[in-house]
Amino acid sequence: MHKKTELDKLHTMDLPKRKKASLVRIIAALTVFLVQIVFLIYALYSLNVFALSAYIVFQGISAVTAMRIVSNQSNPSYKIAWIVLILSIPFLGLLFYIMWGRGRNPNNTKRRIAQLSTMTVPLYKRFKDVEESILKEYPSQSRVTKFLLESGFPVYNNTETVYFSEGDKFYEAMLEEVKKAEKFIFLEFFIISKGHMWDTLLEVLKEKVSKGVEVRLVYDDFGCISTLPKKYYLELRKHGIKAVVFNPIKPLINNFYMNYRNHQKICVIDGNTAFTGGINIADEYINRVEAYGHWKDSGIMLKGEGVWSLTVMFLQIWSYAAAKSYPADCDYTKFKPTYIHNSGIIHKGYVQPFSDGPLNNPNNPAEFSYMQMINTARRYIYITTPYLILDNEMVTSLRLAAQSGIDVRIITPGIPDKKYVFAVTRTFYGVLLETGVKIYEYVPGFIHSKNVVCDDETAIVGTINMDFRSFYLHFENGVWLCGTDSVFDIKKDFLETLDMCREITYEEWKKRPLYYRFIQSILHVFAPML
Repeated sequence: MHKKTELDKLHTMDLPKRKKASLVRIIAALTVFLVQIVFLIYALYSLNVFALSAYIVFQGISAVTAMRIVSNQSNPSYKIAWIVLILSIPFLGLLFYIMWGRGRNPNNTKRRIAQLSTMTVPLYKRFKDVEESILKEYPSQSRVTKFLLESGFPVYNNTETVYFSEGDKFYEAMLEEVKKAEKFIFLEFFIISKGHMWDTLLEVLKEKVSKGVEVRLVYDDFGCISTLPKKYYLELRKHGIKAVVFNPIKPLINNFYMNYRNHQKICVIDGNTAFTGGINIADEYINRVEAYGHWKDSGIMLKGEGVWSLTVMFLQIWSYAAAKSYPADCDYTKFKPTYIHNSGIIHKGYVQPFSDGPLNNPNNPAEFSYMQMINTARRYIYITTPYLILDNEMVTSLRLAAQSGIDVRIITPGIPDKKYVFAVTRTFYGVLLETGVKIYEYVPGFIHSKNVVCDDETAIVGTINMDFRSFYLHFENGVWLCGTDSVFDIKKDFLETLDMCREITYEEWKKRPLYYRFIQSILHVFAPML
């Protein structure tokens, strides 16, 4: 009898054992983290013999580090959080910053991603006639579309869009399109969790592979740490699925592995159809199981020329994550849409898909696109987000819009998934409410939609939360829409959701308990790190 391989063990492992394996991974990661903390504390204790001299030395080093932080180009709020920590706890704060706060990547990572950008960015072909057409038809949106064009993202017409106001509707449509695949299926998600949603999709993928369809899958290791067994990609490869894990968690926990996660969510079928939005592959996203009350999410389907940008985004991440597992394939043109530009296929409006990542800092297409929409709004700007942890620039944009008479409304969860993050979210209510921004909490449960809609003309649907992690630390993607019917569908969804929300008033916010204010004030300082 042959000895069972690790792949065999994974394939035959029942659900309780899988959950136990996931728990072991989490405990292992936390253990390594705690070991590092204990080591730092022990090092500090060992220096007690030289307490005065060590204190002076580290105060000097901390002061120099603080000055370097002030002079770098990172966000001011992020800098303030680290400066407070470093100067408050000179030794530990300094070492924490060295290990987790510098925002640097291993040189080989920077080099590989730079090479991929050089290789793939030229694939984004710009259409001058489309650019002239949108600027002529929607001159008030010139700042947004020009900004995205300068960031390297083309604008397309000849693209059909369909908006989905719930995760189950999104999943049903995506599953149907996957079943139609004839050439290839690309899947990229932050979270994949075993259950009805994934098991149903997996069976379809297996069937497609058996018929010669190429299936590629990327999932984030940190996002799936509690939902999938370690090295689950081995099981998928056994079925012919080309699966890779993004940024595997290493034994030594540091800034790169903890922060720079792939939060993108993309599904591309045959190059002609694509899906994106807030929905991951887990049963709570379609309310098959209840996690935090009713889970409100959203997504969008593209058909036509605009799919190409989402295909390129997937291939960029794939080429990075799959470099060691699969031979390099530079012929990306075989994945292009078969809908040809100026082919006579007419769809109302324009789409401009875009992506963002930590290597772009301090240039952030995701945050800057949001700000451009807010700054150019003429009548209203409606936002749905699960987290509201803002930098000073975004707060200023929202306040100025409200003070200028723009109807600014934001919906956040009524039942949060992370209570400490929700406490930070609520700290930002006051500075917005006092200038006329209207804030609502979704009473039935957790709102995970990441939408912005403005003036019956434009909208963004994507993976981008209004927080530091999405704007500065994660890989994200979205679709800017202009003049499509989906813009009105997004507005309608917002207003219908508003009927299920509770408005938060400034007077109510000011009546928070004293202890809660104290906790929030501390969390607010360190918000960029959460």
